[in-house]
Formats: sequence, structure tokens, C-alpha cells
Amino acid sequence: MFQFQKPTGRVISQILVVIALVVLVIPLVLILKESLAGEGLNNYALVLSTTPFLQFFGNSLIVSVSTVVLVMYLGLSASYCFAVLQPRGSTVGAVVILTGLALPAIALVVPLYYVIQAVGLLDTYWSVIIPLTVISIPFGVLVGTNYIRGLPAELYEAGRLDGANSWQFFWQILVPVCRPILSVIAIFTFLAAWNEYLLPLLFIQSTDLQVLTQVPTYFQSERLVDTPKIFAANILISLPIVVVFIVLQKTFRAGVSAGAVK
Repeated sequence: MFQFQKPTGRVISQILVVIALVVLVIPLVLILKESLAGEGLNNYALVLSTTPFLQFFGNSLIVSVSTVVLVMYLGLSASYCFAVLQPRGSTVGAVVILTGLALPAIALVVPLYYVIQAVGLLDTYWSVIIPLTVISIPFGVLVGTNYIRGLPAELYEAGRLDGANSWQFFWQILVPVCRPILSVIAIFTFLAAWNEYLLPLLFIQSTDLQVLTQVPTYFQSERLVDTPKIFAANILISLPIVVVFIVLQKTFRAGVSAGAVK
């Protein structure tokens, strides 16, 4: 980006980037500093030893991975339908799904609770997985449809000439080509599912099924708030997100530049 700017513009851009980095790094440093206050690294040890951290970690992993898989499959399938197959009524269907981007998730909590309770899924993993999937699908459809529409037409023609039907084209050609945008969908969906606090709190009553975002509540009460351990817990909760981004960063950057911001 900088190489296409004049020297003055390049200097200004670099200064703005440095300022943005400082603004982002300072809160992280303060959080780390606060997490080490009092007992130092022992705060992290106490978070792991005095709470069901590992059990909640496994529950969060089940919820997050299941949500990511469902959103990737359903989102890409819908995108393929809207961008390539285009059956009758697909335009209306796309508008209905994308309308979900305008709805705040908090507005859906009450109707979702009654629906989950009516179908007997309350206090199960599915009571969180299904709502998170429904909330995340509009974003997956939006970026997936834009990405698929940007693929060369020769790709579809080559598939037809090779005798591939719609199902074969989807799995054997489209899915491998869409890996960059799938990584974008995976990271954003995983981030939303991993950090979700309200839905597990409302829909899951069993302690055995609770998720990691409930761990900080073990260090706060009406009379005491153990701030260092709360920050230590939040840092431990954030580590898997960092790992996921590091693993998928190359395809994530390719997906963002190719179709996510079209």
C-alpha cells in the first residue's frame, strides 16, 4: 500500500498506523499487567485449579466447532444456490436471509427461548449451537455469495464439460476454491461462538454443560470482585482465538482481499 503513495503521504500513513497500533497494544498491556497483580502467575494457576476450566473448555469447543461446521456448510450451500443455481425465488430468499444482519441478536432471545423450550432442547448443547448458527448464517451468505460471484465463469463451464452435476461441482470444485472465504467465515463464526455469554447463561442450567465465558463469574460476588483473576481468566479464554487466527491467517487474508470486502 505504501509504495503507491507519495513520500509525504507515506510518512503520514505510517504515523497513523503506529498510532493505531499503540492504541490497540496499550489496553492489552494493561490487561496483562492487571492479571499479574497480587499473586502474579499464581492467578493463572488458581483460575485453572479452582474452577472447572478444562471441562468448560471442552464444552466451548463442542459448541464453537459445531457452530462453525454448520455455518460453513449451510452458508456456502446458500451462497452457491444464490450465486450459481439461482432457482425461482432465490432473490427473495437471499433478501430474507440477509435481513438477519439488521436484527440485533438480543431482540431474538425471548422468541428463541420459547422455541428451544417447545422443541425440548433446553439445557443441551443444541440450545446454544442452533441459535448461534442462525445468527451467523447471514454473514456467511453475504461474504460467500460475493466471493462465488467473483469467480471466473470458465470455472463453471469447465465443470459442466467434465460432466459434473451440481452436487459434484459443489464438493469437488467449489469447496476447494472457496477455502479462503471459508476461513473468513470460520474465524468470525468461531470468534462469535467462543465469546458468547448470554445464550449459554439463559439456555443452559446444568453446570456440566456451561462454557468458558462463565469462568470469570467464579471470582465475583456481591461483596468481592477478584479483578486480577478475572483478567487472568479472560486472557486464558482468548488464547484459543489467537491460535485459530494464527493457523488460518494466510487463507484469511486471501479471503478478505478476494471477496469479503467486495
